[in-house]
Amino acid sequence: MNKTGTIIGIVLFVFQLTETRAQHIEVPQIAGDWVHIFDPNETRRQGDSSWYTNDHCFVKAADGSWHAFGIIHHLPVAPWKETRLFHITAHTLSQSHWEDKGYALSAEPGVERVLWAPHIFKEKGRYHMFYNTGNMQENAPNYASWGQLRLATSMDLYQWQRHVLNPLFSDAGHARDSYIMKYKGRYYYYYTRTFSETDLRSVVAVRTGPDLYHWSGPRIVHTQPFRVDWGGDAESPFVVKKGKIFYLFICRAMTEYNRTDVYWSKDPLRFPNENLVCTLPVHAAELIYDKKAGWFISNTGWDKKGLYLAPLKWVLKTGIK
Repeated sequence: MNKTGTIIGIVLFVFQLTETRAQHIEVPQIAGDWVHIFDPNETRRQGDSSWYTNDHCFVKAADGSWHAFGIIHHLPVAPWKETRLFHITAHTLSQSHWEDKGYALSAEPGVERVLWAPHIFKEKGRYHMFYNTGNMQENAPNYASWGQLRLATSMDLYQWQRHVLNPLFSDAGHARDSYIMKYKGRYYYYYTRTFSETDLRSVVAVRTGPDLYHWSGPRIVHTQPFRVDWGGDAESPFVVKKGKIFYLFICRAMTEYNRTDVYWSKDPLRFPNENLVCTLPVHAAELIYDKKAGWFISNTGWDKKGLYLAPLKWVLKTGIK
């Protein structure tokens, strides 16, 4: 073999070795019983209506207590009437019944049409809540209207102050379902939308920034073929980094309401469809990690009368293609 052939052989060997190592993926698995941590029907009454919760988030406070915030409304399902966010607390993640603290935020009349899908990121002692407020146009629910992504901050998780320069940005297809990740000193803002105003494929987009207030233009990181005005087949994006691998969780609500698909990637800006890790039977899932208690996964939705938690484990699996 000549020198050129030797070099090519070495390059191919390194490439194959890298690809082989990339296949050593951890698979998330539900590892215990579901605990019904919050049933809003126990603390709220409105005639014969049944209360439900939907997209939500968890955060650990400075005193060690856990807090959850999320969409709340009552049947019949009416997403464009969801104007308040619930707030519940617990001493530990394994607590069976969390304490209802009422409402964290209510939509600002004439400015915020809805309150959807909060996500909280703690930075330098301050809690940053990212949420969506829809579009004030009368017929906004009937087309791929531009969702407004907003921010409120708090020092104690009880008193919230809206950011003076809201909205942070707007995007097509009822843009919503915020998730923030910090990686190598840069912030990644993932959210749900359509591919464009006219291409109604369901996608996850990301914007990046040097801080929590200034964001770049959007970049599509994952696309599903299902077409709908509100990008409903790539909802509730959640990203977990384990080792050198990133895992994107998305709710495939239009394909199957209680279905969350998980994709892996070495690049937080690209999650190919062929990199499917597994499918979990949950809706709008959030992953929670506690140093003492370990991993948990949540489950909620229109059909569940509240919020559930179950333990989660990661199982190493090779040969995933």
